[in-house]
Amino acid sequence: MGVAFVVGIVAFAGLDSGLVRSLRGFDSFLGVPSVSGSVIFFSAALTWTVGRFAGARYPHGVSVAAIVVTALGTIYQLLAVILNPSWYCVVLALLAIGVLLLAIVDCRAAQRDSVVAAVAASDRPKVLGIFLILAGLAGLTAAYNLSIDKVTAIISPTTALNCDRSLLVQCSKNLDSWQGSLFGFPNPLIGLGGFVVPLLIGIALLAGIRFGRWFWVAFNIGVIGALAFVIFLISQSVFVIGTLCLWCALVWTFTIPLFWIVTLYNLKGGNLRVPPRPARFFAAAYSWVPLITLVCYLIIALLYQVRLDALSFL
Repeated sequence: MGVAFVVGIVAFAGLDSGLVRSLRGFDSFLGVPSVSGSVIFFSAALTWTVGRFAGARYPHGVSVAAIVVTALGTIYQLLAVILNPSWYCVVLALLAIGVLLLAIVDCRAAQRDSVVAAVAASDRPKVLGIFLILAGLAGLTAAYNLSIDKVTAIISPTTALNCDRSLLVQCSKNLDSWQGSLFGFPNPLIGLGGFVVPLLIGIALLAGIRFGRWFWVAFNIGVIGALAFVIFLISQSVFVIGTLCLWCALVWTFTIPLFWIVTLYNLKGGNLRVPPRPARFFAAAYSWVPLITLVCYLIIALLYQVRLDALSFL
């Protein structure tokens, strides 16, 4: 994951500096450097591996699905080697093959040990699992489209982006601002790697897999970081840049309830330890997540209206 992420930063830096003036081969087909897909794949592999260290035992059926996913990821990396040969594509392909071999070994071990789902179907947190999957898919969709828009803006600055709808609703100003590359590389790279995590955790929960407490604490810390990042970007969009980025808004739309549902789930379930009375309160508040989220949306909408008179652009 770290190698893929660093290569992704280098690839986008090459575009941004003008060293790379066009996409070719596999990259041209995807609309972004192929390493963007590598970030997604290796982030998934990392999440699955960390889950295993957190006590998760993957049943044979889940392990077979992991083999299918890693095989597809390996094919993706081999295509990148063939169509866009480079040293880093070769390194990533070799790493992908290694991940595939580990998935096969894990699957054989699960079959040999007759591993079954740790959580009965009736006890699985289905609402949480489904929402995590939806949040992951929505975030990946937004991050991928923002990556395409970023590449388009760099390679062809005169091309109008699909998300530029009016003076208020546009992505280009956000992508071109320093806030759009807060850590020195495009923010969508963070989304490509980050939103794989809730997607896989959601799938694992529906499959009856149980994770250790420290895994949930680490996941919650990541979600808090995502919310802080989103709050910063919202404030910059409203008070500094003066635009609404639609793909960014999709990220906000799911990150806000993601924070509430994961945090309240951990508080009520004891993963984040609190005294009994607050735990009962958080258990009750868990069912209020839709209302809490709606209030957050209304606050953001009010900020846009008061600051930018958003309704006049509709």
